[in-house]
Amino acid sequence: MAVKSVHYGEIVEVTFKFPNEGYKVHPALVVSGSELQEDEDGMFYAVLISSKNHSPKYTLKLKDEWLTRPMPKHSYFVTHFMTYFSPDEVTQSYRTSVKSKYMDVILCKVVKSIFELDIDIE
Repeated sequence: MAVKSVHYGEIVEVTFKFPNEGYKVHPALVVSGSELQEDEDGMFYAVLISSKNHSPKYTLKLKDEWLTRPMPKHSYFVTHFMTYFSPDEVTQSYRTSVKSKYMDVILCKVVKSIFELDIDIE
């Protein structure tokens, strides 16, 4: 199911390439905005969502109250695993998004996980 565009905070399904494991389909949180998509032919960045908590240091539990509609499984944001995609790589939309007031919490964890910066959003 190719889509024309995705939205910041939306949860979609895409195929991630994993080191030493090949490709696997997973839900993902769109963390880039519409300007990047417009400037770069639809390109967007997304953070992996997994039902398994393999790397607790780098995960953040996805809470149902953070979403506009709950996910089907108990899941985690894998905050050190972010990749870019194009809209034609979206295999499904979960028809849910992270509420805007929780995006800062998630993005802070992503920045801390990837760049080791200690920032806090108040």
